[in-house]
Amino acid sequence: MKKNLIYVGVLAVLLGLAWWLTQRDDRSTLSPEEADFSIADTSIIDKLFIADKSGRTILLEKQTPGQWLVNKQYIARHDAMEFVLSTLLRMEVKAPVPRAAIENIKKQISTVGKKVEIYSKGKKLDVYYIGGATIDSRGTYIIKEKAELPYIVHIPGWEGYVSPRFFTNIEEWREKILMRVNPDSIYEIKGVFTDAPEKDYVLRMPAERTFELFKGDGRTRVPVDTNAARFLFSGYKRFPIEAYDNMGVMRDSIVNMAPSWHQVYITERSGKKHSVNIYFKSQLNQLDVVLLGVLPDLDRDYFFYEEQNEFGVMQKRNNEWFYLTLSQLKRKD
Repeated sequence: MKKNLIYVGVLAVLLGLAWWLTQRDDRSTLSPEEADFSIADTSIIDKLFIADKSGRTILLEKQTPGQWLVNKQYIARHDAMEFVLSTLLRMEVKAPVPRAAIENIKKQISTVGKKVEIYSKGKKLDVYYIGGATIDSRGTYIIKEKAELPYIVHIPGWEGYVSPRFFTNIEEWREKILMRVNPDSIYEIKGVFTDAPEKDYVLRMPAERTFELFKGDGRTRVPVDTNAARFLFSGYKRFPIEAYDNMGVMRDSIVNMAPSWHQVYITERSGKKHSVNIYFKSQLNQLDVVLLGVLPDLDRDYFFYEEQNEFGVMQKRNNEWFYLTLSQLKRKD
C-alpha cells in the first residue's frame, strides 16, 4: 500500500511537470531565425529603405561600389553609408526582451519604430522594425517582420543604441558638396562684396589656362596672379559645405530679409550659370543678431545657391579660395 502511494505521488509530480511544460510561456527564449539580425556579407546589399512614423522615407540605392544615391536624387554621404552598413554587419542579440515587457515593447515599436528593408538584386533579404533604447541606453529593441518576439540588440564592443544610425532626415544623408564644376568649363567668375566694392573682381579664362583679371566694372584690366586664379577656379571642382539647412527655421528669414555681404556669379562656357549668395551667420542662430550684424560667427557663413534653391552653412577655412578678393588675385610686381 505504501509502495502504491509512492508510485501515485511520483506519477502526480510527473503529470504536473508535463502540464507546466505545455502551459508555460517560452516567449523570453531565443528563436534562432527571429534573433538573427546581422547581414554576414553587406557587399551584396544594393538597396535600403528606411521609414519613420512621421512619414519621412529614405531610399538608398547603390550605383557603383562605394557610391549610393539618396531618394533617386542626391549622392549619399560615404561615411553615413559605411556607418549603416557596418551596423547591419555587426549588430547582434544581446538578450531576449523580458517576458513581462514583451507586449509593451511591441506597442512601443509599432508606435515610434522605424522600418528598415534590406534588398539584394531585387530580392528582399530582411525587414526590421527598430524601436527605442533600453533604460541603460546600451541596447535597442528590434523585431523582425512577421516575428513574434522583439529582442534587445547591440553592437559588441560599442556602448550605445543603434536606432539613430537609421535616420530619415534627407539633408543628413546628402553628400556635403554644394557643386562640382569642371574648372576648364568655367569662362568667368565675378565676385561682389556689398560693403567693399574695391574688393570686387571679374576673372575670366578666355582660353585654357589663360586668365584675365578685371576690377568689378569688368573693363579695367589688372595684372593677374596665375596661381591665385588657378586656386579660385579649381575650388569649384569640389565645393564643400558643412550642412544643408533647407528645412530649418532660419532659411526663409535669412534669404528674404538679411542682406547678403558677398555674392559670386559663375558662368560656364556653355552659358550655364551658378549664383551663390553669402550671409553672416550669428553664433546664436538668431535672426535679429544676423540683421544687426552683431556677434557674427567668425568661422561660418550661411549660403544660398540660387539656381538649385539650396540653403545651408559653409566653413570659411574649408573654402579660402571662395573668399579671394581683387587684391589677392592681383599679381604683386
